[in-house]
Amino acid sequence: MAEKDLYDEFETITNQLNDISKKVSLLQEELSKTLEEKEELKMENHNLRKHLEKEGYEDKDFKGNTLSDSRLNLENLYLKGFHVCQQFYGTHRKNQEECIFCMNVLYGSNGKGKNNQVN
Repeated sequence: MAEKDLYDEFETITNQLNDISKKVSLLQEELSKTLEEKEELKMENHNLRKHLEKEGYEDKDFKGNTLSDSRLNLENLYLKGFHVCQQFYGTHRKNQEECIFCMNVLYGSNGKGKNNQVN
């Protein structure tokens, strides 16, 4: 009786291993397809970027803005005469003077991305 139980358990484990092997094979195929699709999309994205560069588009959104919506809102406040920097946020700028802290908030420390000349 013990040998029959051992044989049945061996057969059960063998069947489970075969099932697991099939599942691993299916997962491997799915992973291969996914990775292949990812590479195709990367190449397509690269080609589209090259095409857009030839057409005159740069790394900006399709509205033509280099600033995010939140920074555009801050820029509008700044243009209306308010500070947007942490030090003076919400206070009026005297005589529309430029604030280097606000400029850093809006355009970064080097001014890159600045598409409008601020008064």
